[in-house]
Amino acid sequence: MEYKMKADDQISELLDLDIIEELTDRDKLTPGKIVRRISLTKDQQGLFTGFDNNKGFILLNVIDMSSSDFLAEKGVIRPEKNDRIFCYRSSFLKNKKSSGAMEILYTWPLYMKNPEMQKQMDIFFISVFTPEYILYLNKKDMLDSVFIPLQKKFKIGRYVEVINWDVVRKEKFHQQLKELKPGEHITYIAMIPQTSTYTPKFYSIGTKPHEETLFSLRREEFNFKPTHGGHIKAERNENGIVYYVDAGSNFLGKGMKTRLETAENVVKGLRREYKEYIFIPLEGRGAFGTEQSY
Repeated sequence: MEYKMKADDQISELLDLDIIEELTDRDKLTPGKIVRRISLTKDQQGLFTGFDNNKGFILLNVIDMSSSDFLAEKGVIRPEKNDRIFCYRSSFLKNKKSSGAMEILYTWPLYMKNPEMQKQMDIFFISVFTPEYILYLNKKDMLDSVFIPLQKKFKIGRYVEVINWDVVRKEKFHQQLKELKPGEHITYIAMIPQTSTYTPKFYSIGTKPHEETLFSLRREEFNFKPTHGGHIKAERNENGIVYYVDAGSNFLGKGMKTRLETAENVVKGLRREYKEYIFIPLEGRGAFGTEQSY
């Protein structure tokens, strides 16, 4: 309830300052207005674009004002009986206070640090806040209500997105296995560790030769040093789709002379990473398809 009291106190000040007004007639609400909904558990605002079939408010850039959290690009709020709906009285359009409010954004260090995002930040800024409200927050030293949602929406600053490239690589190879049709094959390169302490890694760009595949891997964020190369061919049998695997790369192995034991080591790695599939090791280039890709 503490946040509710703070929200009510702020709303009272905003009403006194003529920055906001309580909505008493929904039919008079027009698209482009910034709407704020306050209940016992929620304090949300966003850009109103219209009503859905159930008279829910369709909002763009929805923010949780109690936690300064960016919730969604688009959402619907459905006020309950005791909820209060407010509408901000102004916008950045033809407003003498717009330049002062925009200056707060323009001098924000993360705005200046990310010039490629500035146009999108401008749009977000003017679609969810009004100049008077920005200046009010600045005076109250409460601009976190603006800058934290900005960071979360654009994944910058404290909320920069950390990409796990190993997960990206693993899922990309997984998708290639899923898309293989019976009779089709791919060439792969792999790093097969000597111990179970390290994770096997697999990479493919289709049916390209292994040397070309390695050149492609070196340009990826998840680059690794491969130890094996070979082919994977999908076939249908009584168990459904199975994947025949060889390690018969001339570039990263012994080609046609590759022993079954080598392919078995690769298959152990595949089974560890992609448990839902059936992998069958073959010697030489036994999983070789119709295209010449050694």
